[in-house]
Amino acid sequence: MYRRIKGKVYGVLTDYDLSSWTESMNPGYSKTSQQRTGTPPYMAQELLMGTSPVHLYRHDVESLFYVMLLMAARHKIETPKGEKKPRVLMRGLEGLPYADWFDEPRYHLLGSLKSTFFSNMQAIELSPDFKDFRPWLEDIRDCFSDGFKLRPVPRKEPPKEWRKAKLATAKFDDETLGGCVNFPAVLEAVSHLKGALEGLTVRYPKNPPASAPTSPGATS
Repeated sequence: MYRRIKGKVYGVLTDYDLSSWTESMNPGYSKTSQQRTGTPPYMAQELLMGTSPVHLYRHDVESLFYVMLLMAARHKIETPKGEKKPRVLMRGLEGLPYADWFDEPRYHLLGSLKSTFFSNMQAIELSPDFKDFRPWLEDIRDCFSDGFKLRPVPRKEPPKEWRKAKLATAKFDDETLGGCVNFPAVLEAVSHLKGALEGLTVRYPKNPPASAPTSPGATS
């Protein structure tokens, strides 16, 4: 949703009434039913495939990316016949980009499609009316692609005793994919946007206060 304040438009997150505090979840916070929440086309790939034991901060960032991508790819700005003001409309039912993300009913296969989107650096398809979003979307996609490449491959067997201490000191921050997906990284591209998005206002500081948590206290 959005609201206008003194002529400027600000996005507003909703659905916090459907959130749960992590402290109230089951011990271990590991049930699939507690992670697989949301509308499939906008859900993070790991939650769809069930390969993540918990719902992480970066999963919400990934969902935000899908909202931006699908909005900019599948819609146009047009003035309907009989109306005076332009508004956002669906481009049409035939040949819409990312149709398979909406048509695939099996969660694990949908997750695989999204995984391939990042690993193969597939081209981002956009509506001409939203072309100015391309640099931002490509930047966020690159953050995820880089982070997935840096993430250690899950071990099938526990490490040998003599390696445990070394691995403990080189722990990978999975919450942000090694720092590739965090608040500053997502917003960095905003200051470089051109066209209709040049000068886009970011209401919150580029670097959140040191006391602010890196992970939200609730998950939807």
